[in-house]
Amino acid sequence: MGAAPAETTASAAARTHIDDACESAGDRLKPECDGAAEAHDIACDVVIVGCGVAGLYCALNLPSTLSVVMLAKTTVDECDSMLAQGGICVQHDDADYAPFFEDTLRAGHYENRCESVDLMIRASRSIISDLVKRGVDFERDQADNLRYTREGAHSRPRICFHSDITGDEITSTLLARVRELPNVRILEHTCMDDILIAQDDIKPHQPQTRCYGILAHTADGVQLRIFAGQTLWACGGIGGTYPRSTNFPSLTGDACTIAARHGIALEHMDYVQIHPTSLYSTRPGRAFLISESCRGEGAVLLDANGNRFTDELQPRDVVSASIYRQMAAEGTDFVRLSFANMPKDEITGHFGNIHKRCLEEGFDITREPIPVVPAQHYFMGGVRVDRNSATDMPGLYAAGETSCNGVHGKNRLASNSLLESLVFAQRAAWDMCRKLGVKAPVAQTYPEQPCGADAQAYERLCAEAERKTHESATQGEPQTEAQTRPQTRTQNAVHDRPLTCAQNPSPSDTDRTASSKEVVCA
Repeated sequence: MGAAPAETTASAAARTHIDDACESAGDRLKPECDGAAEAHDIACDVVIVGCGVAGLYCALNLPSTLSVVMLAKTTVDECDSMLAQGGICVQHDDADYAPFFEDTLRAGHYENRCESVDLMIRASRSIISDLVKRGVDFERDQADNLRYTREGAHSRPRICFHSDITGDEITSTLLARVRELPNVRILEHTCMDDILIAQDDIKPHQPQTRCYGILAHTADGVQLRIFAGQTLWACGGIGGTYPRSTNFPSLTGDACTIAARHGIALEHMDYVQIHPTSLYSTRPGRAFLISESCRGEGAVLLDANGNRFTDELQPRDVVSASIYRQMAAEGTDFVRLSFANMPKDEITGHFGNIHKRCLEEGFDITREPIPVVPAQHYFMGGVRVDRNSATDMPGLYAAGETSCNGVHGKNRLASNSLLESLVFAQRAAWDMCRKLGVKAPVAQTYPEQPCGADAQAYERLCAEAERKTHESATQGEPQTEAQTRPQTRTQNAVHDRPLTCAQNPSPSDTDRTASSKEVVCA
């Protein structure tokens, strides 16, 4: 197991508080893992469950004076962040604030939480700049400026990318930077079973349940109690509960199950995104995604007679519904995606990984259409968090697909997932630093509230979203087939039946002030 991080004042205090509560807590603090060979206690300042971009970026935004333990349920590279193909959104320029905001709202059926959308967009340029400083290699033009691609439901190109393996490039780079940190310890094949809780009596006569770390077990059956001053859930979505998903099978909604057990607020648990285009295959296992940026660069959907039947650049739920209707009309299991309008060097260059994988499956996308079918792809719901990624249990945060900060509304806009994960993981780290009384290594460079023209656009767009949602509630907005299909399964997956590792086949506590009070509107 290696040596545990040095016990700091914060982690020692957390352990003392937990130990004092153990007698009254009874079996509640015991790992739910029968037959374990032995048990170990670990104390740290921050424990992060998950090693995707949200978990990694949170660790990178904590100071080296804090001890950090990170958990990977399987291996560190088995996270959906690695699988993201198309790219990562960024506010293209000052004039793009309102269009980016509006595209996100329109895709999300105006059910987005506006303050979260605003924060994500205004933080985007600083996130991209920081990724570049850390070594992420985005595509550039001949003048060495960032290249941008376009995807469905975007009104303009605003997506930074690295070939068609952007998620791999970002995640691998961040993982390399984390591995360089002496204060971070990564535990692979370590599964979270529960959280450690105790009554916090800081406020007299108002005891409050607080999170003080997690319970977990290793592949060898070793039980772990990881005591921490602050805990972050960044352990992905629910794709592993679906028979056809682009997600890794290990992603089974563990945090949502534990949250429900402890009465921690969940939100929009039926908001599941079906991606329009995964490569059709009769082989078992994870579905291979055909990036939406393929359609953004000219690929078109065809019926059995070789005719287009939909606008490929509509929001994902709309395109998925069109494909389902076409399949039903034809009585087929798939439709076709043609790259005939795309130059061959664009296919073999920009989409080299997709080209290679399709060749392995017996399809040459430079010569013929490929069979595609919708597949479960993303979870817009999750553990409800505030603007700083804090849950309603003190000491517990959630970020990435595990969380629901409202950015995506009812349907996620393409390539917003990596950006959202990074922005709100960083904000979680900043909030933890405030709670632990330490200085964050990366300062906030954007104001906490929109300013000037952005503020005017924000007020207008929030009013528009409120009007649209009121109209939908009044008129009863019909759901597409892509929206309704997964709801029963999702509710069963994360509410009705608890999910455990054995089933896997392979507003915060105190101050909610700005992270950096010096950053104000000019």
